[in-house]
Parts: sequence; structure tokens; C-alpha cells
Amino acid sequence: MTGLYSVILTPLSPQPGRRWLARLCCALTLLAPLVQGADQTIEQQLAGLARQREMLSGELDQFKITVKMIHTEDSPPEQSSNPAVRKLALEMMSLRERLVAVTEQEVTLLQEQIIAARQLSADVEAAQSATPGAGPAAAMESKPLRMSTPDYSMEREEEHVRRLHALLASYYADMQEAARTLPTDEELAARAAAQLDAERLSRIPFSVDKVRLNGAEGSTALSQITRRLSDPNIPESRRDIAPICGIRTRLFGALIASERRSLRPVGKNHYIARVRLQPGDTTLRIKEHSWEVQLPQNVNAGDYLITLYAPPGVSPELHLFAVDDLLAEQDAHIPAWLPAEINLSPRAG
Repeated sequence: MTGLYSVILTPLSPQPGRRWLARLCCALTLLAPLVQGADQTIEQQLAGLARQREMLSGELDQFKITVKMIHTEDSPPEQSSNPAVRKLALEMMSLRERLVAVTEQEVTLLQEQIIAARQLSADVEAAQSATPGAGPAAAMESKPLRMSTPDYSMEREEEHVRRLHALLASYYADMQEAARTLPTDEELAARAAAQLDAERLSRIPFSVDKVRLNGAEGSTALSQITRRLSDPNIPESRRDIAPICGIRTRLFGALIASERRSLRPVGKNHYIARVRLQPGDTTLRIKEHSWEVQLPQNVNAGDYLITLYAPPGVSPELHLFAVDDLLAEQDAHIPAWLPAEINLSPRAG
């Protein structure tokens, strides 16, 4: 409607004075029903969005009350050992996402309404100041066009927008905190696909204390991770924590390689990284834990996968196996949940 106001407010005659102002008021009077109809549509949209926001907010409050009643642990509900609590946490995350979408639409419409009101007020004031001798009666004719709602207050609407912005900030903060633990929809789908693949494989026994694995054992280790990721009884873990692994390799007693690598969290206290190791005696250290592996001195440097399982209160489990050995295995388990930087593509079929 702002564009229409600008057109109407363009002088209809090159002659200044009351004659032009009369034409202006007449045109605005003819336009009033259209303006009021558009404003009523916006008001209806805003009322509908407000109802949706209040309904979703009420549902979210009920979820919070339920979680508070059944979640007695000190950890966030996303990390609860109770599958029912974690399911509620996922539902709360979904509600917050819907609340953000509805509130953002409401804020956008309110801001557009405020901008239109300011523009109309500025246009009317400009028309009055550009017409010498325009009296109060002429000015009064344009006032009903300012906004269709009789008690419209721009200051009140601006305050409402500020409150909605504060709500959005709160929703964003809660979603960001939950996202540090909860997997995304894409990650859940990847876990489900990996679980189907793992179920087709026969389990190959191996010792959890064995650090360096062959290709078949590496496939089994990945299958075990897939089973844990797909187990609803195992709680999620924070996804913004990346353990640092110190890697030192000695050959004939001399230090030939030393680096520190971050392990990528994939969920439920599992971490993984792809590293390049030199032949010789290698020590892997994460916090106070260390593991020793020996790579043949007659082989070249190669790429290896490090997998770490470190649930709270339990000694961490670390495995190391060569990427080439894993890919050489027939029907090796290369799960869909592997991060893209690991650069392993599941085989077709």
C-alpha cells in the first residue's frame, strides 16, 4: 500500500494550493476502503500467528513440566539415561523450531505494518507542509487513513516487536544448547541406514582390549558403534566436545613424528578420526590414557581410522585400523553416519 500512497500523493496538478489538496483528500478518501481491507487482512494474519505462538508455547510449557517431573538427573534432558526423557527432549526441540518459524513471521508482519504507518504519516505530513494555507479541517480528513484499527499505537507495536525479539533470542539459545547433544534428522537417518547394513553382517568376535585391528576386526568395530548409536537405551552425549589425541611415533629410538589431532564426535560418547601414521612404535594419548601400537618398519606411511568409545565412569576403548585393510574386506561395514571428512564411501549394494 505504501507504493499506492506515493502515487496518490504525487501532485495531480501543477498548480499549488487548496485545489490540489482537495483533490488529494478526495483520492485518499476513495482509497480508504482498500487500505482498510489490506490492514484488516494483516490484522487477521497477525491474530492467527499469535494464536499459533500461544498454543505452541503452552505445549512447550507442558513438556517442560513433564520433563521436570520424570527427569531427576543433574544432566540436561538431552543426555538423560531415560529414553522417554530423551524423546521428550526431541519433541521440545521440534516445538521450539516451530515457535521460531511462527514468531519470525509475526515479527516480519509487525515490522512491515510499522514501516507502512510511518511512511503514510510522513507522506501526509509532507503533503500538508507542501500546501500553504492548509487548515486543521483538511488535515483531519486524512487521519482515519493512518491505520484501520482505531486505537492503533505505533509505540505499542514497537514494544511488542521488542518482546518478540526477546522470545526469539530465548528460543535460539535453548535450541543451540540442545543441538550440542541431540543428533540432527540427517544423522538419525544415517544411523538407521547403518543399522540395516550392520544387521546383515555376521559379528566377528575380537577383544575390546585389542588396539590395532585388521580389516575384518575394523569392520566389526564400526558395526558395534552403529549398534550403540541405534540403541535407544544408550543416552546421547554432547556433540561440541572433541577429545584431543596426541600422536608420537619413534623409529629406531628417534622421534620421527608428533602431532595433536581432534577426534570428531559422532554421538553417544563415540569419536572418530582419520590420521596418517608412519612405521615404527606409536603412542596415542588422550588425557591420562595412552595406547601403544607397532606398525611394521618395512611398510610405507598409511591412513588409519581411530575409533574411541569413552562413556562416563568407564575405561575408554580405542581401536586403530588401516583404511586400506578395511576397504579390502568383502562386504566391509562402512556406515552412513561416518563424517564426510573421513572420506569413506559405502559400497553399492
